[in-house]
Amino acid sequence: MATTTPTALPGAPVPPASARGAQIPLPTFHIPDFPPQARTLQALTLTSAIPAGDYPSLLSQPFTVPASLPRAIESLTLELFGLGYPPGFLTALAGRLPNLKSVVLYSQLFAGTTRESQEDAVEFFRRLPGLRALHLLDVFAKPGFFGAVGRWVRWNTSDVPGEARRGLMFLEVNYSFRGEEEEFMAKIQARELPGLVGPGLVSCSFNISTAETGEEKGGEVGSEEGVMAFNTTLAPDIMVALTDEEVSPKGLRALNITLYTLTPSQLATVLAVQKNVMVLSITMETEPGEECKKLLLKALVQCKHLEQVEVIAHPSLEFLMALQEPRSGVMTKTFPSAEDLAALTTKCPKLNSFKANVLRTTTFGTVEYAMKDGKWTGGVREGKDVTAA
Repeated sequence: MATTTPTALPGAPVPPASARGAQIPLPTFHIPDFPPQARTLQALTLTSAIPAGDYPSLLSQPFTVPASLPRAIESLTLELFGLGYPPGFLTALAGRLPNLKSVVLYSQLFAGTTRESQEDAVEFFRRLPGLRALHLLDVFAKPGFFGAVGRWVRWNTSDVPGEARRGLMFLEVNYSFRGEEEEFMAKIQARELPGLVGPGLVSCSFNISTAETGEEKGGEVGSEEGVMAFNTTLAPDIMVALTDEEVSPKGLRALNITLYTLTPSQLATVLAVQKNVMVLSITMETEPGEECKKLLLKALVQCKHLEQVEVIAHPSLEFLMALQEPRSGVMTKTFPSAEDLAALTTKCPKLNSFKANVLRTTTFGTVEYAMKDGKWTGGVREGKDVTAA
């Protein structure tokens, strides 16, 4: 159970009694026993090392979640469990780790494929009333799962033991866009995910990111530039989550909703409620010209504490056509200039960064400004006449 501390040199062993974190590869669903010296362990990462050919059969075989798991563990990471877990495994794991405050799930079909495995995954969250941070990184699930989990990660008062809870303070949902998968966006439960939002959130992120460049299983990953975002027909779901009096966050400071596209007026509606946001990342339906810029600035000026803004343009057909014209200057006309930002900072004095791009591409040009020595510096970097992914 020895591990390495983040400050230790790679490979430097740490005695179990001194370890604060451990990472364990699991070739089966049998978690090994922990020595008594590991009782002060605070962070645990379980990584699937299960051979693909063995995985389906292991889902119906006995598993082990030892009683020796240190109860002091507050952070749990589960990685690469592509087909989920045997029914009962997650419930047992939550029972052994009653003090969890943070859960990170990475690259998996968390709730599996059966009704039993989905019920087990929901029960996992029901048994974690102290959970404050949830990170879902490329996590997929069948319909109904995220909707069922929502009630257990939001603020909840109840006379039933184990049901009352403060809810999440930090929520991160991220999907790495894979343009080579035609049905990628359809696999995301976009209408259910806003149900995870609750009044206790300080940081809320529904992010769409570009895939990392590299090789995976002999193929190229991330070779196509750019992302997609859900269009404005799905905006009402996230808007309700962020503006409804009962469920919307009351002290939100960081907001990223780039997975969803909002119109400028919808953005203004959200920010009229979430006025205390300091860091903002959005995907916005973008028309070419001054009017779109004016609407964006009108929405932003509501947030007096704003420090950083990122705008991902979801281009209209007119905007896209203008981008193909090298001399159109559409990026300059549509997004704030240094003068516009100087005017905005009279209302938002802490603002120090503004960035904009088209669906996270660079080929269409980017906008980047930073406040330096009391002045806005930067501008538009022209792109190339290349079609985005």
